[in-house]
Amino acid sequence: MEDWSLSDKVLLQIVPRIYAWILRLLALTIRREVVHQEYAEKFWNEGKFVIAAFWHQRLLMMPFLPHKGRVGMMISRHRDGELIARAVKFFGIDSVRGSTTRGGTAALRGMVRLFAGGAHLAITPDGPQGPRHVVQRGVVELARLTAAPIVPVAYGATWKKVFNSWDQFILPLPFCRVVYIWGEPIFIPRDLKENELEEKRLLVEERLRRVTAEADAYFSSSSAS
Repeated sequence: MEDWSLSDKVLLQIVPRIYAWILRLLALTIRREVVHQEYAEKFWNEGKFVIAAFWHQRLLMMPFLPHKGRVGMMISRHRDGELIARAVKFFGIDSVRGSTTRGGTAALRGMVRLFAGGAHLAITPDGPQGPRHVVQRGVVELARLTAAPIVPVAYGATWKKVFNSWDQFILPLPFCRVVYIWGEPIFIPRDLKENELEEKRLLVEERLRRVTAEADAYFSSSSAS
C-alpha cells in the first residue's frame, strides 16, 4: 500500500464498511433458497473442506451462501481487490491476494495454507479480468495440491441489473428472489499429468456453465410448473 495516497487510505477505511452495510441491507430484502446443497453438505458433515468455484459475475451475493466453517477466498492484487478483501472480512471471509495474472504462485501457496489450517476455499476461476466464463488453470492446480473437491455454485435472481462490464456483473435488486444452485463435485487427483490438466479444466468450465444456466432458468421453469 506504499503507493496509496492519504485520501486513498481514508477511503479504504470507509468504503468497505459502507459496502458491507449496504449489502446486508439488500440481503434483508431478498428471499433466498438453495438447491442441491447436499453436494457440499456431505463433505461438511464429514469435517472435510471444499473449493467453491463461481463466476466473477456472481460474486456479490456469495457471502450469503449457506456454509459451515471458515472460508478463505482468492482476491486479486488490483486496487479494487483491496476494497473487496476488506469488505468480505466483515462477513468473516479471509482473503489471499493474487490471481492467475498477478502473484499466482504465491496466492496458490496462501490458499493451500488456509486449507491446511481448516478452511473452505472460494475462487472465481475466470477473474479478475476474464475472459468471462472461461476457467483458468489455477483452480485445477489448487484442487490438485489440496485434494479438495471443486464444487461449482451459481445464483440466479428474479430481478437484477446486469452491468456493461467485462464479466457482465449481476446486481440482484431489492425484494427479488435469489436461488443458489450447487453442482456435482469434481475431484482432481494429486498425480494429475500435465496433459490431463486441460481435460479437467474443461470439465470444471462445463459444470460451472451448467449450474449457471440452471440458476438463470430456475424461476421461469418453477413458475411454469
